[in-house]
Amino acid sequence: MKTELGVHLGMSARTARRSLGLTQAAVAQRLGVAREVYARLERGHMLPSIHTLRGLCTVLHVPPHALLALDATIETPPGRKRPPQPTRTEPPALVDLQKNLRGLSRSDLRLLNALAVTLPASPARRRSSPEE
Repeated sequence: MKTELGVHLGMSARTARRSLGLTQAAVAQRLGVAREVYARLERGHMLPSIHTLRGLCTVLHVPPHALLALDATIETPPGRKRPPQPTRTEPPALVDLQKNLRGLSRSDLRLLNALAVTLPASPARRRSSPEE
């Protein structure tokens, strides 16, 4: 069963494996699967389980979105619906803020939230405020 996703995953895994100088047998051993199974995966003849995918990402030092083609256009198999793509993108300043917030402690987050509540609302925020 060759799928477009399987082919992409296999090609990405092969590229990452070769860049690390590993053999199929070495990757298979680290994943705990037979070499033949890993070879089928690289050829796009099978998709890995979630557990194997996680191990593959760890062994090959590749983020899951690269193996799963989340940054590429892949056809959805017949009978399955593609999830709707988000139409709204966040402003870059908000994305930067979210990244910075992820590393903070709970108490720091509470403090920043209390500070944010005291900031004056923009005209757009005032119009959409549920209190009015």
